[in-house]
Amino acid sequence: MNQPADTTVLYSAVIRPHRSAGRRAVRILVTLVALVLAVIAVGFGLLAGAWPVLPFLGLELALLYGALRLNQRAGNAEEAINLTRSALTVRRTDHWGKQSSFSFPPNWLQVNLLTLPGNDNRLELRSHGRSLAIAGFLAPEEREALALTLRRALHRLTPPSDVAAAAQSAA
Repeated sequence: MNQPADTTVLYSAVIRPHRSAGRRAVRILVTLVALVLAVIAVGFGLLAGAWPVLPFLGLELALLYGALRLNQRAGNAEEAINLTRSALTVRRTDHWGKQSSFSFPPNWLQVNLLTLPGNDNRLELRSHGRSLAIAGFLAPEEREALALTLRRALHRLTPPSDVAAAAQSAA
C-alpha cells in the first residue's frame, strides 16, 4: 500500500543521550564497591570497634546505586525527527516516558546553529515566530552534523524552479 506523497518520510532520525555504562556494567561496579565497603566495614566494625560507621557505608552504597540508576533512566530520553513534504515533526520522549510533539512546515523552516561561549552551540528550528531547541544532549560536533544534515534534507524538498524564482524575486 503506497502512502500519499506528502506523508512519505523523506528523512528520519532518532537521537538518544550517550551512556557509557549499561545495566551489566552498573551491577559490576556496585558489586566491586560493595566488596571494598565490606572490607572497610570489617576493618572499622570488627577490628577497630567503630560499628557506627557500618550504616553510613550501607547508605553510601545505596546512594551510589540510586545515582547510577537515575543516570541510566535519563538515558531513556529520545528525540525522533521525521521530515515529510508537509511537516518536520519532532517527537520528544522524556526519561519518564512522557511524550510531546512539535511540528513545523518545512517550506520556511530555518535550521539555526547558535554559537555559545565555551565551544558550545545550540541547534534550533525556527518558523513563523516559533522556535524549538533540539539535540541538547548531543556533543557540539554532533549538533553541527545534524544541522548540516537537516539543511540538506530541507534543501532537497525545494524544487529547483522554486529556488530560481526565489532568487529572482530577492534580486
